[in-house]
Amino acid sequence: MSKQFKRSKTARLIMMVPAASMVLAGCGEKPVDVQVFNTPDECAAYYNPPAECQAAFAEAKALHPQVAPRYANKQECETDFGLGQCETAPVLTANNTSSASVNEQPQQQSQQSSGFFMPMMMGFMAGQMLNRGGMASAPQQQTANASRSPVANQPLYKSRDDRSTFRTATNTAVASQPGATSIRPSAVQPKPAAMARRGGFGAQAAKRSSSSYGG
Repeated sequence: MSKQFKRSKTARLIMMVPAASMVLAGCGEKPVDVQVFNTPDECAAYYNPPAECQAAFAEAKALHPQVAPRYANKQECETDFGLGQCETAPVLTANNTSSASVNEQPQQQSQQSSGFFMPMMMGFMAGQMLNRGGMASAPQQQTANASRSPVANQPLYKSRDDRSTFRTATNTAVASQPGATSIRPSAVQPKPAAMARRGGFGAQAAKRSSSSYGG
């Protein structure tokens, strides 16, 4: 092998290193702990403060109309979520469908019908809970030291073909049962509501997109 060929090969390998490092950096995101539940009462049964469970549920419910997938008609929505599991979607103004409002405090929604349909909220993710590991022995100290989670409290859904799995509005599966779980924050960031096609949400759709629990 000539020296020139060796030098060229070495140069190519060196140039490949930064690209490989960028890919690994994206895959190396640190997971965070969150909790998922069907109801606030179920949340409190896991030894979480009832007031925090209610607050997390309220935030998720307020965000629900902003992020839930939209369908052109009720039949298409029920194909993905089941009979009686869809509701009329409200009209969203330009101000409350922006990325900033979705990621910050939810705003009051208009009660006027948009003509579209969306799935009903079937659970919620408590990403901001201060007491994730059960009842704390020193709640005041824990509250003072707790840092805000990078994961928002948000609504969760269950598709007709996969009733056991909690999913975000963007069809990311996060858990197969209530309780604590670990997820990548970037995989569950709320996004403004988008139009969906029949058959585009649930286990079969997730398989086609190769999605998995938080990553």
